[in-house]
Amino acid sequence: MTETVVGPLAGIKVVELAHVMAGPVCGLMLADLGAEVIKVERAPHGDSSREDSAYTIAGESASFMMVNRNKRGIAVDLKTEGGRSVLERLLEDADVLLENYRRDTIEKLGFGYSSLKDRYPSLVYCAISGFGRSGPYADRAGFDLIAQGMSGIMSYTGEGKGRPPMKCGAPVTDIVAGILAALGTVSALHQRTTTGKGQMVDTSLLEAGIVLSYWQSAIFLAGGGVPGPMGSAHPL
Repeated sequence: MTETVVGPLAGIKVVELAHVMAGPVCGLMLADLGAEVIKVERAPHGDSSREDSAYTIAGESASFMMVNRNKRGIAVDLKTEGGRSVLERLLEDADVLLENYRRDTIEKLGFGYSSLKDRYPSLVYCAISGFGRSGPYADRAGFDLIAQGMSGIMSYTGEGKGRPPMKCGAPVTDIVAGILAALGTVSALHQRTTTGKGQMVDTSLLEAGIVLSYWQSAIFLAGGGVPGPMGSAHPL
């Protein structure tokens, strides 16, 4: 007799309004832990990462399938009344709303945290952005390359002294932002078991980059040196 494996998040419903990588990675983590993740893509073309056709399997983007496994999917046009109505129905019994839209975009659509928190008091709202939801850069779009530069990662990645900095080959801030968001989401769900209340989880690509620079930042701040490629301190 084959034993059915049930993940620790079984019974949790996640509505994913996320595209490309950081948000979908968070949804991927939650889905792999057993949550029911419903990915809501933009009609009519869907997630833009579907267009990554350099490597495909049976006509589907391999990278898209990697970060969207174990999810269910639907495509709606949130600019229409009908599309917004569909999303409202999905949220009626949802535990988590995950999104990585720009702040002004999601608020104009009527699905920002301020619009939903009173109507769905137990909802955990997870937002991933380039620079967070507050501060002078809150409305700016963010990309992995920008976050790697601004967080300092590129200051210690490259070919050595006198050579230009280089980004990490992997989109590290996208991936780590998704993991941080998943950690924040499961923490909020745990707290909800005692309070009955949801909350907002807010993280960003820049924050993920700063997390990745912990080691070199400690060396720099403690010794006044410059982080080297292997984490050692070099004189200025």
